[in-house]
Amino acid sequence: MPAYLGLDLGGTQIRSLVAEAGERPRVLARDTRPTPRTGPDDVVAQIAASARRSMSDAGLTTSDVIAGCCSAPGPLDHRTGIVHQAPNLVGMVEFPLADRLSRALDGTRVYVDHDTKVAAIGEGLVGAAIGVHDFVYVTVSTGIGGAVVNAGRLLRGVGGTAGEIGHWPVALEGPRCGCGSYGCVESFASGGDLAAQFGTPSAEAVFAAAERGDRRAVTLVERAAAALEALGIGLVNVFNPSLIVVGGSVAQHQPEHVLGSMRRGIATRAFRVPAQQVHIVPPALGADVSLVGAVLAARERAAGRGEWFL
Repeated sequence: MPAYLGLDLGGTQIRSLVAEAGERPRVLARDTRPTPRTGPDDVVAQIAASARRSMSDAGLTTSDVIAGCCSAPGPLDHRTGIVHQAPNLVGMVEFPLADRLSRALDGTRVYVDHDTKVAAIGEGLVGAAIGVHDFVYVTVSTGIGGAVVNAGRLLRGVGGTAGEIGHWPVALEGPRCGCGSYGCVESFASGGDLAAQFGTPSAEAVFAAAERGDRRAVTLVERAAAALEALGIGLVNVFNPSLIVVGGSVAQHQPEHVLGSMRRGIATRAFRVPAQQVHIVPPALGADVSLVGAVLAARERAAGRGEWFL
């Protein structure tokens, strides 16, 4: 069975796995290590080292691997493999990530795509959205992001940045967002922003304080819930999906806050017909969604069958 590499470049962790990719990937080995803060050259070296460890643990070398795909933050160009800017990765500006990874892995074909779009590929092909032609993938984690699938194809936009739903404006004023604007759903409801506004290291501390009745924490959590309600309403009214798959660490640990808020907003304020047609569900692939999606993207693109998501 052919083997493929799935790579995931996160702000704090680099992960890799090697898998046999039949109808469903079968994981052979995996590796996790910290993301360097010392520049893109060290990031490439660490990704390559992680990939080599996974291959070694599976008893494979680069000559046994058909192709790999790296799930990365953006904005980026998924066709050329150039990362235009990754704000949480020092020096990664107009960086040819795909080419550099390919060279570091003995010429192995390596593709690069946006992390949320890779997750949508995974959920669409082997996860919660199998057979669904119109769905939205949403991640509510340290930040908020997403991907839109319309009529069986990922919505890319002219510059490849379509799907940045974390920057969907849900208010006419509010805290300044990391993108430089204000009123974005991310600035109200992401784990990173909730923690920063409350002055704690993690969003879980905010939810714990709200549970204890801390008035400031309650206000922040209620405001975040309202922002998520507004996001859900907008997604349903604009895209008319049959499914919204909601993942990410905040959604995983606080499902009623995230999925419940979106469901309530849609039920009470969205257009009646699309509201009746949509279901909101957690991801089927869990924390592996980006890695499994990356393996599937590598398989499809290497075989020339990338039209579903290009």
